[in-house]
Amino acid sequence: MSVPSSEPLSLGDAAYRQLRADIVSCRFAPGQRLTERSLAETTGFGISPIRDALTRLSHEGLVRTLPRKGYQVTPLTLKSVDDLFTLWRILGPETVRLGVQDATAEQRRQIVAAFSTAVRGSDEADEQPMRRVEAAASGFACLAAATDNDYLIRIHERLQNDITRVLALITAEATSMPGSSIDAELVKCVEHRDGDAAAARARDCIGDLHARVLRILTRWPSVVASEITPVHG
Repeated sequence: MSVPSSEPLSLGDAAYRQLRADIVSCRFAPGQRLTERSLAETTGFGISPIRDALTRLSHEGLVRTLPRKGYQVTPLTLKSVDDLFTLWRILGPETVRLGVQDATAEQRRQIVAAFSTAVRGSDEADEQPMRRVEAAASGFACLAAATDNDYLIRIHERLQNDITRVLALITAEATSMPGSSIDAELVKCVEHRDGDAAAARARDCIGDLHARVLRILTRWPSVVASEITPVHG
């Protein structure tokens, strides 16, 4: 895992972090049009940092360029969500297995703490729903980092970006969360350093989340069209 830098962020890095957070949290909704000028006006960054940030976000698949029209937050479709969770059900358990086996004691402590937060949140009525999503994502990021596999880390980060977008979109519109890819049994497997058992449990949890998400989305009116949009959008 990389060590955080004490050096101040460049304007391009700061703009990238802010725009990425806005997209992943769905403050910028899937399919929303963006322009460099409007983003500069609303964020206070200059055109150059905004352009640098959008270029990076385009490489990550979070935005796409619209010739002569600016940019668009990458849309979500029912097929893309289904494909996303199908791939996550393949890659997620292996990330868990390798990460649990290779994690240092400190990394394992961080993973257990993050996953425990995700599990506890499911039983607390006043818990902010997205806190569970963010805690689970943090735990999976630490597992990916523990593998020390640069390819796996990059693929994992891109998958988690879109998984978080999907869950943020549902959370904003649904009365309850569709569930989590974490449960208490998985946390115990991590604590006991049982990579195979943790992978098996992760596969089941991800499969359950996949099914719940699709059941929610197929009831949305926008799904009759090609792109998923907020119900009240």
